[in-house]
Amino acid sequence: MSALANNPGRPFVTVVMTVYREPVQIIRASLQSVLDQTWPAFEIILVNDSGAGRPEISALAQLGGNISIIDHSRNSGGSVARNTGIDAAQGTLIAFIDADDLWYPTKLETQLDVDADHHGSFFASNCMLVRKGGRRLCNARPPDLDRSLSTFLLREGGALQTSTLIVPAARAKEIGFRAGLKRHQDWDFVLRLQQAGVPLVYQHQALSDYILGDNPDRVSLQKKGYLATVEWFKLTKGQVSAADQQYYFFRHCMTLKSLRTPVSLTIAALHVIALSPVNGVKEAMGAVWRGLVRSRRRELADQTGL
Repeated sequence: MSALANNPGRPFVTVVMTVYREPVQIIRASLQSVLDQTWPAFEIILVNDSGAGRPEISALAQLGGNISIIDHSRNSGGSVARNTGIDAAQGTLIAFIDADDLWYPTKLETQLDVDADHHGSFFASNCMLVRKGGRRLCNARPPDLDRSLSTFLLREGGALQTSTLIVPAARAKEIGFRAGLKRHQDWDFVLRLQQAGVPLVYQHQALSDYILGDNPDRVSLQKKGYLATVEWFKLTKGQVSAADQQYYFFRHCMTLKSLRTPVSLTIAALHVIALSPVNGVKEAMGAVWRGLVRSRRRELADQTGL
C-alpha cells in the first residue's frame, strides 16, 4: 500500500471492478478512467468473472498503478464477483465501477473531499445515463435522506448506481452484495446499508457515465426480466414496503416486451397484488387504464397519420 504511505491523512480507496464478457477495449477505457483520478491513494482489484482465462485481461495489469487481477474459475454473477473484490480489499474505503462505465477525473476527490465521516457513511452521486439516443442525468433531484431510499428508487425513478458508490470497507465486508440476485443488486445493497444504520452522503453532481448498451445478457432487457424483480420482492418482504414494490412493478414491469409472455406476467402480477391486495388491485387497474390510454393514442395517431 505504498500509495497510502505517500498520502497520509487521505483515506486509501480500493476500487473493485468486475468483468464478464465486455470487450477488452471497453474494460481498458473504464480502467483508464480510474487511473486518471485526481485522488492519489487507491488500488484497483479487477475480478474476472467470465469463468475462463482471458490473457488480454491479465495484460491490463500493465496499464500502471496498483492493479490486481483475480480470476474466477467459473461465472458466479456480479454480486459474488464484487464480494470477491471486497474480501481482497486493503483500503479503508471501497469504490465500485462496472467494466463498461466511466468515471470523471475528479470523481473520488469530489465525493471524499467533504466534511463527512469517512468510516461511518457511504457515498453516492448522480451520473449521466448514456445510451444510443443521447445522454441525460439519472436523477432529476436528490434523494430525501430523511426517508427510506426505497421510495427514491422505486417510486421516484431515482438511481444510486453501482459505479457511484463508495462504502467503508468494514461495512462492505459485513453486509456485502446479496449472492444470486439477477437484478437490483445495487438497490438491494444500498437499502441494506441504510437499514444497518449507515448514512448516505450524496453528491447531486454527475461524476460518472452510466453506459447502458444493448447487452443481451442484461436481465432488464429480457422479456421475462420482471421475474427477477419479483424474486427480489420476495427477498425484501418486510424490508421494502409492499406499496413501493407494487408501484414499481405496475409502472416499470408491464411493458410491451413483457406482455409477450402473458401467462408468466399474469402469475407475477398476482403475486405482487397479494403483497397488499387492496393497494395491489388499485395499482393493477391503473396499469390497465394507462395501457388503454396508450393504445387509444396509437390508434388516433394511425388514423391521423401523425
